[in-house]
Amino acid sequence: MTAGLSSPAAICLSNRSDVPPSSCVVPLIRSVLTLLASGAAFLAHGARAQVESERWQQPFFGTWGTQLGDIVGGASLTWWTAAFLPVALVGVLAIWRLRRRRRALRRRITGLPDGPRFRMVDAMCHAVWAERRIDPERLRRAADIARDTTGMDFHPDRLRDAAMRVDRGGPPPGFRWMRHGLTPAEKMVIFNATISVLLADGPLSSADRKFLRRLVRGLGIPSDDLGDLNRVLSL
Repeated sequence: MTAGLSSPAAICLSNRSDVPPSSCVVPLIRSVLTLLASGAAFLAHGARAQVESERWQQPFFGTWGTQLGDIVGGASLTWWTAAFLPVALVGVLAIWRLRRRRRALRRRITGLPDGPRFRMVDAMCHAVWAERRIDPERLRRAADIARDTTGMDFHPDRLRDAAMRVDRGGPPPGFRWMRHGLTPAEKMVIFNATISVLLADGPLSSADRKFLRRLVRGLGIPSDDLGDLNRVLSL
């Protein structure tokens, strides 16, 4: 899957833990741009082939595909699809790999193996962010909950280090990976700890509600289990 990437990007998409996540951004962007340029060249070649082909051949997507092709320079929609899909696939794969590596890094920082305790702490690390900054009140609440539930000495600075490595760039993070192997009671513990952190600095904002809705969907918590909290999330 990484054969078409340059060497630095291939290292970033590997499972090596000695490469800092920040060093992966530039090589991956460079690789995606390279693939995009290759796709553009492929598209141009396809456009010429389309113009020179037999006129009686029926376009793959019908007459509207031909009209769109005329707008973009004579290339049929299939050439755009062929050029775009590899770039999109590489982008999705890169985001997935980077987020998985950052999650592994957060596990090392917190000192917790993957399981209910780490997933609760990780959800709180996402929740301590208020807009573009880490809120001190939320951070203190998260550290208190982490100490009480894990029995470990979680200093706020330790949680801050983990929170600095949550997924904040690109598409909003999903939390489906958290649901696997958890009981309904453990899912509710994660939800309750997270909402407690969000409420540490005041009422929930619209961004907080969106975050909670993503968390609920990711954990797979039925709406019946939330009870009156459904109204809070729907505001």
